[in-house]
Amino acid sequence: MENAQKKFVIKTYGCQMNVNESGKIAELLTREGFERTNDDKSADIIVFNTCCVRDTAEKKIEAHIGNTKILKKQNKGLVVAVIGCMTQKNGAAESLKKKFPHIDIILGTHNIDKLVSYIKEGRRPKTFIEILAERKGSDEILTTTIDQDGQTAYINITYGCENFCSYCIVPFVRGKLISRPFADIEREFDEILRAGVAKRIVFLGQNVNAYEGSGYDFPKLLRYFNDKEGEFSLNFLSSHPKDFGDELISAIKDCEKVEKNIHLPLQSGCDKILKLMNRRYTVSEYETKINALRVACPEVHITTDIICGFPTETEVDFAETLETMRRIKFNAAFVFPYSRRSGTVADKLDGQLPLKVKRERATKLIKLLQDLSKA
Repeated sequence: MENAQKKFVIKTYGCQMNVNESGKIAELLTREGFERTNDDKSADIIVFNTCCVRDTAEKKIEAHIGNTKILKKQNKGLVVAVIGCMTQKNGAAESLKKKFPHIDIILGTHNIDKLVSYIKEGRRPKTFIEILAERKGSDEILTTTIDQDGQTAYINITYGCENFCSYCIVPFVRGKLISRPFADIEREFDEILRAGVAKRIVFLGQNVNAYEGSGYDFPKLLRYFNDKEGEFSLNFLSSHPKDFGDELISAIKDCEKVEKNIHLPLQSGCDKILKLMNRRYTVSEYETKINALRVACPEVHITTDIICGFPTETEVDFAETLETMRRIKFNAAFVFPYSRRSGTVADKLDGQLPLKVKRERATKLIKLLQDLSKA
C-alpha cells in the first residue's frame, strides 16, 4: 500500500506542548504522503500522544487504547503507537505492553521526533519500545505547528522542568530544563513570518520564563522578537511565578506586540500548602508580582491554576485560598481537584483527602469565581 493511500489519526491528551508536538508529527506524516482522518475505523495508523498529569487522564487514555484492539482485528495492518509523558514514567512502557499487547510502538518524551520513521518501517511481530533517559543530540522536528484557528503558531523555546513541585510528575517524564539555541528559535520565527502563516506566535515551555540561551534571558528574548518587522502578536505558556520578576513585567509593558493576557499559576492561596507544594514563593510575594503587573499594564488580563484538596489541606487552609482569590480577582482560573501521582513527593504525604472533599472544594471555588466574574 502506498503512503498516499494510508490514513492516520492522532489522539492528543494534555497540555499545549503535547498539542504542539502532535501538530509537528501530523505535518511530517503528511509530507510523507499519509492522509489525516478523524475516523478511527478507516485509519491505518493511530497515534496516542499521552498525558500523565492526572490519574483521570491516564484512565481515559487506557480505555481508548483498549478500544483499538477491536479495530486491530478488523484491520490487520493497523499500526497503534503510544508516545509521550505517560510512557516515560518508570515501568509504564512495560506495563502498557503487558496490558495491551496489540500496541506496535511505544516511545517516550525524548524521541517522539523519531515516530514517523518508525511508523514508515511498518508493523513489527512484537511491541517496539524505546524510552530514553534524556534528549540526545539535535532531535528537533523542523516544522511549524499552526493551531486549528489558522492564526496561531507555536514555538518551543524550552523543554523539561527542574522545579520539582511536590505534586507534579513533569520533571520525571520531561527531563531537566533545556533551553533551545537562540539561533534555532530565530530561524523558526523568521520562517513563520516569511510564510505569513500566522498572526499570533506563542512561545512554549514547561517553565517558559526560565529561558537562558546565547546571552538571552526570557525578558531580553521577548524584547528582541517584539522588534521584528511584521504584523503579529506574541504570547507565552507556561510561566512560573518564581521567574516572573520586574524585568519580565517591564518587558510586557514596553513590548507593544506582547499580548497583555498572562497566565500565572498560583496553585494555592495558602502559604502552608504552597510550602508543601515546593512552589518557592508565598502568597504575599505572588500578590506583589500581580499588583506590579497591573500597575504596569492596567489593561492586563490575568488567569491562573488552582489545586483543591492537596494533602493535609484543612478547611482553614482552603478558606485562605478562597480569601486570596477574592483579593486578587483573577479574570479566570482553571480549578483542579488534587490528583495523586506515583513517584512524586506529595503522593507519599500523610493526610490524603477523600475525593469527595476535593471535589466539593473545587465546586465551591468555581462557584466563587463565577460570582466574582459576574460582579
